[in-house]
Amino acid sequence: MNKAVILAGADIDDYGWLGQQVGQNDFIICADSGLRHVHAIGGQPNIIIGDFDSVDPIMLELYRDKSQIILDDNQNATDLMKAIDRAPKGQPIDIYGAMGQRADHDFSNYLILMAMDNPDHITLKSKYETRRVVKSPCEIDGHIGDYVGLFPLTLVMDFHTKGLKYAPDVLGGSYQFGWNGACNEMVEDQALISFDKGTMLITHSNKGE
Repeated sequence: MNKAVILAGADIDDYGWLGQQVGQNDFIICADSGLRHVHAIGGQPNIIIGDFDSVDPIMLELYRDKSQIILDDNQNATDLMKAIDRAPKGQPIDIYGAMGQRADHDFSNYLILMAMDNPDHITLKSKYETRRVVKSPCEIDGHIGDYVGLFPLTLVMDFHTKGLKYAPDVLGGSYQFGWNGACNEMVEDQALISFDKGTMLITHSNKGE
């Protein structure tokens, strides 16, 4: 197994690109109507989970004997939360179809990751952007000229960067929710984000690819 892939319900407009991201050995989980994405690329989901309020029932029936189908109508958890909970432990998780369509869903997803003990192995992905909620230092692999956003969600201590045009102390601290690190720029092909404690949302617009 290479990684876990979760397909959520927001639109994905390039299935050729998506098909290149999902490997044959990946563990695939569809969150409700995210099933349409794996169907579009001819993939085989391991698990399909949700309250099934938005999935095409005819399409769902096609996978009845091929995948594990889990009806979970718990309204205190989103379908994405249910999918993450079913992912193999200790594996990186890439999530597609989980950002950019509705602001409430976007912010809800950040809160889901923020509530986890260790969300650092989870990446929200679209064709041109990745977003991560991290609680420990991390690296960003990209290209010179890519844009990076750094947003503390809690108080962040001893915050430093390498490989970005603007260091955090250019704007000054304290580095807490409301500190705006938008529109930073990569000046190397790899950026390092280091901090001692806290939680950060990191966005990477990878249009250089």
